[in-house]
Amino acid sequence: MIDYVDSITQRRPPLGPELQVALNLIPAQTWYAAPSGALTFLNERGSDYLGLPKDDPIRLGIDTGAAWDSHIPLLHPDDHEETRRVWSTCLRTGCAGQVSFRVRHAEGGYRWFLSRAEPVRGSDGILLYWIGISLDIEDRKQAEFYLGEGQRLAHMGSWAFNVGSTIGLQSCSGFMGLMRTARRQQ
Repeated sequence: MIDYVDSITQRRPPLGPELQVALNLIPAQTWYAAPSGALTFLNERGSDYLGLPKDDPIRLGIDTGAAWDSHIPLLHPDDHEETRRVWSTCLRTGCAGQVSFRVRHAEGGYRWFLSRAEPVRGSDGILLYWIGISLDIEDRKQAEFYLGEGQRLAHMGSWAFNVGSTIGLQSCSGFMGLMRTARRQQ
């Protein structure tokens, strides 16, 4: 009987329903994980994003005994290695960490998130669980991409079409050089 009670206790949420309610109020994807790193709870916002059923154990904070990296298949394949590296370092060292990755949503597309994990320890220093937040940074990533493209184009110069020239397309600086030459010849 004691083994059964221990097994049930280990599968219970490490925290009360009050924390789950609080995590559901935060306008971000919030979660907690067992000391082993196994994802145990994902708030409503995150669960809805993934398209998890309403009775999924992760919505209820039930430890299913999942592996420490069971969430990795939900990420973009290009982000698996870095995410595994960062999360395994957190688990090995017991220190906080953060990583950016793309998460697949219920419709199959991906959005960028910045995820941060913090260890929560008891008064004796023992790791009780991990708590984390994942912030949607898709708009920031898009802005960074377009800013980078703009800077790249600025370094290359703008392109113009010179109808009166046999050269056709040329860079703005090249075009300006031709214009200075033409003025001097007048």
